[in-house]
Amino acid sequence: MPESECGYDNLIAGPGVFRTVPVIVKAGTGVIRRGMVLGVVKQLSNDEGRLRSGEYLVRPVDSTSSDGSQYPFAILEDLEVDATNYNVRATGYVSGEFNRAALVFGGNDTVATHEEALRKIGIITKRVIVR
Repeated sequence: MPESECGYDNLIAGPGVFRTVPVIVKAGTGVIRRGMVLGVVKQLSNDEGRLRSGEYLVRPVDSTSSDGSQYPFAILEDLEVDATNYNVRATGYVSGEFNRAALVFGGNDTVATHEEALRKIGIITKRVIVR
C-alpha cells in the first residue's frame, strides 16, 4: 500500500472528524497525489456476486465522464499513488473539512464544479489563508 502518513500540509482545513475508506485506484489512471478528488467507477463484488464492503474502484472525478466517476466520492489521503499499469490500493477521505485550494480534479473541473455534491456527501471545502 502506498505511503499515507503525512505531517502538516495544506489539505486539511479544520479540526473536524475525518472518516476514511479503502479504495482501489483504477489501472491507467497514472500518478495521482494527495488531494485528488475521486469518483467511483464501480463497487467490487466477491466470487458469489455480493458487493464487498469498502471495495471501491475509483479514478479522478471528471464531470465529462459517464462511468460513475463524474460524481465525487472521496479525496485521496495517500501522498502519491502510481496506478499507471495496475490497480493500486489506497485510502480516501469521505468526510471532513478541506482546503479548497488544495483539491485537485480530473479534466477541466474545479471546486465550483463539485462543491455542492461534495457538501452533500460530508466533505466541506473552506478557504484557508496561509500566513
